[in-house]
Formats: sequence, structure tokens, C-alpha cells
Amino acid sequence: MNNFNTLIFFSLFFLASSKFNPSLRSRQGFSIYDQCQVEGSFALTFDDGLGQYSGEVNQLLEEYDIRTTFFVNGNNAACIYDYADEMRARISSGHLLANHGWSHAHMASLSREEIVSEVERVEEAFIKILGLKPLYFRPPYGEYSNDLLSVLSERGYKGLIMWSQDSGDSLNPAPSSEEIVSDYENYPSKTIVLNHEISQQTVESVMPSVIPALKERFSLQTVSECLGLGNSQSDYYGYVSEPGNRDETWVC
Repeated sequence: MNNFNTLIFFSLFFLASSKFNPSLRSRQGFSIYDQCQVEGSFALTFDDGLGQYSGEVNQLLEEYDIRTTFFVNGNNAACIYDYADEMRARISSGHLLANHGWSHAHMASLSREEIVSEVERVEEAFIKILGLKPLYFRPPYGEYSNDLLSVLSERGYKGLIMWSQDSGDSLNPAPSSEEIVSDYENYPSKTIVLNHEISQQTVESVMPSVIPALKERFSLQTVSECLGLGNSQSDYYGYVSEPGNRDETWVC
């Protein structure tokens, strides 16, 4: 095979591979995901917690016996240290907790040093509360930069998680519960859907309606599981130490 034919072959192979797996891409050598890879899977994800409805979310998911993914902030709707019990309950139930930045900042606008601080402070809270380091990150507003990807790669993260569907529950005004539920009826297999656990509408009106219907159609999984990257605690986190006890450093 001459050089020209070789070039054509690998170009066609790359295009075919890209078409086959459009939901996986990379930048700066770091994986970015916006859709599940496992056939029949569906991933509910919740951003911007923890907050006043976190306990209700936990109870709802326990009632329906499903696993989801939470992208949590350190100090956004509330201080992460005030919800240590809720975080530990989620770990015990098999949910995936991931990093969403300390203050819900626009990551693409930050310096590298500021990015490190946003990522690291959440990691420190995870280690104090859980003894674990998160391995997945979702950027607030879906905004990211090469600096962010570089920082995540250096810190051992497994991927940047985006989404394929947005419930719209963070809009002002948000769609009605009926509209959001109707949209859910059209979401296909392999969906990663963005929700917010700080939305009362989502927690108390939408989820009780959509979860039973989704369970009939799909296998509801964490993002790690639906991406084929594992469904055990060792796939979700890096072990650092035993969980700590609250002290004067547990402040935001």
C-alpha cells in the first residue's frame, strides 16, 4: 500500500470511527463525553447541589432503587460540609458523586491557578467527608478551556461529562413540569440528561413522574456505568483515607 492509499485508508477509518462513536471525543488528549455508550442505558444527572432538597432526592432514588450521578459544588446553593450525611448516604446507596467546581464559576474565564483552586477545594471536601477523591468533572454552564482539561488530566480525572439532553429546569422561567415530563418521553436510549437537584420542581414534581416510566424503558445507570467505565466504587473514586470527623476546617 503506497503512502497515498495509506493516508486515504486511515482517513476513512477515522471518519467511520467518529461516526460510530460521536459521543466520545477528546481535546488536549482528555476524554469528553456527552452520551452513554452502553445500549439500553440512560443516565439521570443532577447538578449544583447539595441543598435543601438533597434529602428528598435521596429518599426518592432509594424508593425506586436506581443509581444516578451528582455533580456537586462546594459552596453554591449551600456549603458542602453541611450536607456530609447526605453525601455519605449517597455513597452507601451506590450513586456516583462528581466534581462540579467549588463556586459554580465560569471555568473558561479563569486562570490556571483559579481553576486548580476550584477543582482542589471540592476534592479536599470529598476527602474530609468521604475519604475519597472524585474522578469525574462537569464544568458549570458547560464551559471549559484547555487549561481546565490539562488540570483535570494532571489530577487523574477519567473524563469531562457533558450531556445530550437538558431538562431546562435551570431556565428562568423554567418549562412547566408537564412540558419537562413530556420531553422525557421522547428521550432515546444512551441519553445523559441534565437536571438540578436544587430545583424544587424537579425533585417534587418531575422526577416522581419520569422515573417509573424511564425504568420501564431503560436501565438507569451512573455515567461511569453507562459509558462502560465501570460501576464499582473504585471506578468512581480514588481512595485516599478513612472519612474524617467534623472540625474547625469544615467551613466554606
